[in-house]
Amino acid sequence: MKYHYSGKEGWLGNPCGLVYFKDRYHLFFQVNPLSFRYGPMHWGHAISDDLITWEDCPVAVSPKNELSCNSGSVLAYDGKLWLFYTSLSMDNRESICAAVSEDGINFTKFDNPVVSAPFEGNCKFRDPYVMRYGTGFRMFAGAGKFGVAKVLQYESEDLINWNYMGELLSDGRYGSVIESPHMVETDGKWIFAIQSERHVPTKVLFATGTYDGERFIYDDETEPFKPVDSGFDFLNPVITKDKDGRAVLMAWLFSMKMNSAAITAPRELTLSRTGDVCMIPYGNLRNKTVKESSFVCYNQGRLRVQFQGRTLFDKAYRECPEIIVLEDVGTVEVFLDGGREMISMFVC
Repeated sequence: MKYHYSGKEGWLGNPCGLVYFKDRYHLFFQVNPLSFRYGPMHWGHAISDDLITWEDCPVAVSPKNELSCNSGSVLAYDGKLWLFYTSLSMDNRESICAAVSEDGINFTKFDNPVVSAPFEGNCKFRDPYVMRYGTGFRMFAGAGKFGVAKVLQYESEDLINWNYMGELLSDGRYGSVIESPHMVETDGKWIFAIQSERHVPTKVLFATGTYDGERFIYDDETEPFKPVDSGFDFLNPVITKDKDGRAVLMAWLFSMKMNSAAITAPRELTLSRTGDVCMIPYGNLRNKTVKESSFVCYNQGRLRVQFQGRTLFDKAYRECPEIIVLEDVGTVEVFLDGGREMISMFVC
């Protein structure tokens, strides 16, 4: 593939972290290097100068005395890379563990876990996202208890000792668990991204608002989270800032029907003049898009993504939107109306 990381060995899962560290971009992702099927998760690792062409690195973190090293995030701080992941124990309990690296390649695990679930009994507790805030740090963890999806919040001064601050979000509309919570400030606003267990109407949703270190105040309190990418294969986004301070998003492009997986091309995450979350092709990728694609057509009020006579996506629009398409081997990423909506999917 030209514009997507697709892996070379084993089963490729979702991205776990994206960060700029020591003049290069580091992408981490779930991988089972032992098989082309889902299995014990490790953290794969690749580096890049431009977020498009990737060089594979050794596996960053592997399970040891645990079933799996699942998703999380990575942070560059104090000349080191700090990696936070979901550890699945031998008795299927989830906790948050950490590892650190000075060279960005070789990671040493802490005396784990660094955070355990605050609930007693059976609960879901996963996908820590860690970011700088003020003079300290915040961690947001996806969770679920009694069938209600939650995002839990923690604070720390040293990335080792974490204090539980309570629930940042608790809402059963999003199913029994929230995954991949991320937050970033851009264009004077905060963007809060989550992955819902349900399609409402898509799994990945975005909210805008104000974050004061304790609460997220939504611009739209009634329906705060909204879809941006309507494609069936868009999952588990990760968000970071590039070397120039622009918000960048990459996600898992995964088709269960086709048994195909890759990491999306990078997108710049912006806000429109009306405050809508937008995604546009990152950097020079804008010059690689086309306005007319054999895979995408608009006819009689409907936009369709097709391949060899089969309709893979079909949605009604009152007027033909502005369309640009990034085509790659087996995939399309369709940007509508300046990135206010996207359709990302495998076509073959």
